[in-house]
Amino acid sequence: MKLIYCLIITMTLLSFGSAAARIPQELSLSGTGEIHYLGFIKVYDASLFAPPDAMKKDILADDCSRCLKLDYAVNLSVDNFIEAGEKILQKQQSETILASIKPQLDLLHQNYRDVKKNDTYTLCYDAAKQQTSLNLNGNTLVTIPSTKFAAIYFGIWLGEENPIDQGLRSRLLAGLK
Repeated sequence: MKLIYCLIITMTLLSFGSAAARIPQELSLSGTGEIHYLGFIKVYDASLFAPPDAMKKDILADDCSRCLKLDYAVNLSVDNFIEAGEKILQKQQSETILASIKPQLDLLHQNYRDVKKNDTYTLCYDAAKQQTSLNLNGNTLVTIPSTKFAAIYFGIWLGEENPIDQGLRSRLLAGLK
């Protein structure tokens, strides 16, 4: 019985490790924060990973790899993600710019999945490959090639103009130069 218990614990730890393994080793934690709905309902914990020498002003640059990890505290539907993302992007970008990334945005939306409490989405941009991947609980759902899309979509959290939450943006970027 003790052996079975030890195996279960080991398998559980390994499954958590595989989700964490989606963050490239060369990236380090630069900051964390939370998003709340109506000021008191926690929606998710956010963590930003970036190169150790990354600069705040360059976090959305084409040559800066980054990962944003979102650990959910509530259940959310695909429609929730699409609606919230589009609302923020419309505040941040012109119709012309949004039209220029529409194919990539549609591809992302097609690959979103509903999340349950304790699920984790990880959005990573690989500067060397110039592509963004979306992972749910360690499983890759889609990879989107486009530096422009990466800068605009990560801008939801990290953009200077109208991010989802200015306090969250500051906390995520806290560890950068």
